[in-house]
Parts: sequence; structure tokens; C-alpha cells
Amino acid sequence: MVYCRRWEMPKKATLKCVEDPGILELAEGLKVLSDPNRLRILCLLLRGERCVCEVERELGVSQQLASHHLNVLKEAGFLVSRRVGTSFYYTVVVGRLEGIMEVMRRYLGGDEGGQEDASGYCCGSETSAGEGRNGEDEARPRAAVSRAGVKTRGGGGR
Repeated sequence: MVYCRRWEMPKKATLKCVEDPGILELAEGLKVLSDPNRLRILCLLLRGERCVCEVERELGVSQQLASHHLNVLKEAGFLVSRRVGTSFYYTVVVGRLEGIMEVMRRYLGGDEGGQEDASGYCCGSETSAGEGRNGEDEARPRAAVSRAGVKTRGGGGR
């Protein structure tokens, strides 16, 4: 009986994001930031410290909802609070936001240093529809998702 000698394929280089625990931290941070009310709260608090009643009033939400979202952001490390009498004042932890953005740039931005290229885009220059990064037409159609959530070809929506 003849046996084939089994050969091993060369190992592919492992991407940094596959093994780095920073990608898990990024995912958890993005989960917290995925709520529109939390993003509005961050936007508001980036302009300065606010108490719960100010967040409630400026966003037009209930006190319970404002407190809930503030606590979720605080537990995730995006906010710090201080108590003055019966009120709590919240401030953004800018370093936490910068850390999330740095991990995104490092793994999703396209270049090693996380810096933007000369065009201002981190993943290369923005191109017009049907034009590739180097100016040539792209032959393959792009996949798109229709309104029903079905993947289509050629960018058509329906």
C-alpha cells in the first residue's frame, strides 16, 4: 500500500487584531456607545460638566432614562461623577474615548500608525462611485444590503 506523504501548508501571518485583547475592549466600548441617547449625552458632556437634571432637560428625556444612560456610561469608564448635595454632576473621561478611537484607528484605520493620509481619510482617499483607489474603474460589483436586509449585488437597494 502506498501512502501519500502529507505536506504542511505554510502558516499565514496572524493579524494583530485576532490575538490582541484590545479588540475585545473595543467591542465592549462600542456596545456601550451604540445607543443614540448615550452618544447625545457624550456630545453634551464634551461641552462641560452637567448634572442629571440638565441632561434630562437638554435631551428631553425622563430623569430615570437620563440616570440609566449616565450610569451605563460611568460603569464603562466613559464618565466620572461627583456629588454636590443631592445632585450628581458628570464629566467625560476623554482618555477613555481617545483609547477607543486609537484602537479603532489601529485595527480598522488601515495604516500602522493610525494616522490619516494626505487626503484626510484613514483608509485611503475617498473615491467617486465606480472608481478605485488609484483612479481606475472597479470591475466587480459591490455587495449591498436591501431594505429587507437581503444581500444584493451591484449596490441595488431593492
